[in-house]
Amino acid sequence: MFIALLKKQIKLLFRSPSEIITLFVMPIVLICILSFALGPLMEGNSEMTTIELAIIEYDDEQEQFQHVLNSLPPNIPMDPQAIENMENSLPISLLLKELQSNKEIKELVHVTQLEAKSLAEAKESGDYDVVLEIPKNFTIEYLNAIFYDQEKPAIEVYLNEGEQVTAMIVKHILDFYQQQFTLLSELGKNNLLSDKTTLPTKEIHSQIHSVDSLEEVSSSVYYTFSMTVMFMLYVAGTLASQSFIEKNTHIFDRILLARIHPVTYLLSIIVSSIIFSLIQVLILFSFSYFVFNISFAKWELFLLLSIVFSSVIGAIAALLSSINFRSNSAGASNLFSTTLVAILAFFGGSYFNISSLSPFIANAGMFTPNGAALDGYLTIVQNGSLNDLLPNITILSSLAALFLLLAFLFFPKRGGNV
Repeated sequence: MFIALLKKQIKLLFRSPSEIITLFVMPIVLICILSFALGPLMEGNSEMTTIELAIIEYDDEQEQFQHVLNSLPPNIPMDPQAIENMENSLPISLLLKELQSNKEIKELVHVTQLEAKSLAEAKESGDYDVVLEIPKNFTIEYLNAIFYDQEKPAIEVYLNEGEQVTAMIVKHILDFYQQQFTLLSELGKNNLLSDKTTLPTKEIHSQIHSVDSLEEVSSSVYYTFSMTVMFMLYVAGTLASQSFIEKNTHIFDRILLARIHPVTYLLSIIVSSIIFSLIQVLILFSFSYFVFNISFAKWELFLLLSIVFSSVIGAIAALLSSINFRSNSAGASNLFSTTLVAILAFFGGSYFNISSLSPFIANAGMFTPNGAALDGYLTIVQNGSLNDLLPNITILSSLAALFLLLAFLFFPKRGGNV
């Protein structure tokens, strides 16, 4: 009799074209759309390109330096050593030396010196990540600030908002330069500079570590699993709605009159939900295997996780059916399919990688059925082992046990209205 109930559930579902489209066709369509539409945004370009830095200077620094020296009053004596030290610490020359003499920075930052008339074009063209504008009479104002304690001039820095990462790298380099320059200025002001004075230089070190246990997750891989776990939730709502139709049309009463125990009927809902969920997984994974060439090398782990998650789907279907029967309304399954699935999909990361929004929400999403399953699938794809999968299996098993307990407690033991 239990087998007959399972056949009945299968026939009911396959006689509903709209449900078949929702459960089996819609996820395939979404996987294709999201993989191709959001692929470039999600995967990005990990290759670091050269940072383009444009420097626009209105005046010649050396000419202005000589002009200030020639105009110094007699009460400010300058010996040859002091003049040499000051010339070596001129801000623009020091900046260019920092950018062009350091091997690591030179490989990372490409410096282009432009004429003043090119400022507007440089800012609007988008060809440069950072544009430095050295104001007119900058060197004169800088030296006047040293000799006559006047206000120090400022360099205008224009960052390309479209290249935030590279722009921030240059900003950090300039911050270091400013610190170094300020230190040199203070040493020179107090006559502490000498030929033996050395300062730390800006060094950029990088190392590339290859971690064999982690594989890159492409958009097609991510959305294959995220859409799979989301649409598996719809199986629970669909079968719960169908079971209430049977109650509303008194089919459930006839089943009881045939001396079939209510628990047997509830078990048929659970098992049929598990079967449909596994069929759904098989179809979606097969599609991604042939279309996106996704590897399922560790098929035994995929099978284990799919069975455990399908058990949760069966438990949810049973719980929704119990609530529907108890309330004599399909409100629970309808609310689940129209609202709760969307909420669970958001917190579980089906729409996008939720950890990029908030690590706290991502951790909370791990305790949703679809979130734990999605994390488990991604763990397997990234060469995870059974031990790595145990937390996900534990969460899913606990949720399945909890939902089953509540389902059997709420399910009515007799027909008619409760």
